[in-house]
Amino acid sequence: MERRRRPWLLAAVLVGVAAWYLGITGGGPLERRPVAQQADIVQTYLLDSRSLTYAEDGNLAHVMEAVRVEHRGDDEVSDLEQPRFYSHDGNNQTWSASATRGRLKHRTGILILRKDVVLTDDKAGGVLETSAMTLNLKQRTARSKVPVRVTQGNNVLTADGMFADLKRQTIRLMPGVEGIYVPEGS
Repeated sequence: MERRRRPWLLAAVLVGVAAWYLGITGGGPLERRPVAQQADIVQTYLLDSRSLTYAEDGNLAHVMEAVRVEHRGDDEVSDLEQPRFYSHDGNNQTWSASATRGRLKHRTGILILRKDVVLTDDKAGGVLETSAMTLNLKQRTARSKVPVRVTQGNNVLTADGMFADLKRQTIRLMPGVEGIYVPEGS
């Protein structure tokens, strides 16, 4: 009788080990997923967020708005839905930027905008459109390494990229610049 139990016992042990290994029991190696890292866990959700930042002299430096903000703690990163950014210089000269998505890196002051990005010189009325842009909030600069389209009135410029100095109110277009100029009154 004992000889009959050994093959069955051995077979039962083998089936149990195989079941565990193949994940049939739900706890085997094939079912294991990586544990979410602390930086991947959203710690704070904000809806209809608005923050104002002031310069050392007390003047408004910039305003950041978003429909939704998801803040991740360890990386000091916030993912933004429909972000809007307004840069002020204290002399009523402002730039505004908007996009479908954004990511703010708090430590470095870098704002990355993606999809349907629009940068507007509010005083001059020029509008720059692109698919991706990086703003350095501390230095008040913007850069795009992908094609851009600048429109002011009926005039249109396209380029392979750009660099904007928001303090000096200048935009430098990268190679591949083409333009259409329409004189006033035409």
